[in-house]
Amino acid sequence: MKLFNNTPNDAYWNMSAANGSSCGSIAAKETLDFPEWDNQQNVQVGFYAAGKAPPPGETAPFSVTIPQSGTGMAVTIGLYQE
Repeated sequence: MKLFNNTPNDAYWNMSAANGSSCGSIAAKETLDFPEWDNQQNVQVGFYAAGKAPPPGETAPFSVTIPQSGTGMAVTIGLYQE
């Protein structure tokens, strides 16, 4: 599982599934690779528009659940401006 931050700012990310959770920061335009998250079910990935963790209980404003993750799968957060 790869995470890609296609925004001009650093972001905070988290992933969770039945086997555990992980979190951290991702720099603007950076890609992180987490092969340990390949081939998992119901992986929840969230991005926060800040460089640190949100307050406890706060829901990620950008969140997606991956029913079945696979090798090389990527989750990207990006901004579009017209």
